[in-house]
Amino acid sequence: MTKICIFMPTTITVDETCYLYKQNQLTSNKMRENQYTEGIIKMYELNKEKNIDIYISDNSSFFNNNSKLKDYLLNNTKIHIITNVPNLYGKYNKGCGLIENWLYNNNILSNYDYIIHFEPRLLLQSNLFIDNFMLNPRTIFNIGGGYFNKDNNSYIHYNTGLFSIKTDVLLQFINLINSNGINSIIRQSIEYVIFDFIKANNISIDLIEKLDLWWFPTNLEKMYF
Repeated sequence: MTKICIFMPTTITVDETCYLYKQNQLTSNKMRENQYTEGIIKMYELNKEKNIDIYISDNSSFFNNNSKLKDYLLNNTKIHIITNVPNLYGKYNKGCGLIENWLYNNNILSNYDYIIHFEPRLLLQSNLFIDNFMLNPRTIFNIGGGYFNKDNNSYIHYNTGLFSIKTDVLLQFINLINSNGINSIIRQSIEYVIFDFIKANNISIDLIEKLDLWWFPTNLEKMYF
């Protein structure tokens, strides 16, 4: 049987003295908690009957305190909560924080054949992506942009808020970044770094046209994907 998990990296409480917050690149903690709560509940309700292990891996101090979200997770779900995740680089680059989170959970992720990566500040409108994946487990991404185009000077990238990936591919990727030093990508966006890795290594993937979810970028109107 193919072993699958949904892995949700979170930073529910941000350090308001950190670089990204001071640069106005992070949403306020009150709004973050509301968005995470709504996103986690919707994801769980859509997938709680599936034979999938579900994890939240938080790299903030959020779970050190009581909250409605914590009570919900402990009393109404079977979601595994991982705390005290390192966040040395995530204060400067969100993608670097994601790499730290994956590396910290290397031993857990290694137990699965596929990882469904979901960042639950996104709000699913349906289970289109995960249901599609479950019919045929495989590496699936949604595309953003268009690969280097001289006419508009743009690049293609993968949207990394929701994707599925074969575990050995993900581990190969994060171990490569780690061997080079996580700070080697501190001026880059993870969406482009993972795209370049998959392209350079000729890794077979499927593309999905839409994810059917809302994204809430900082200081911008919500966006549909």
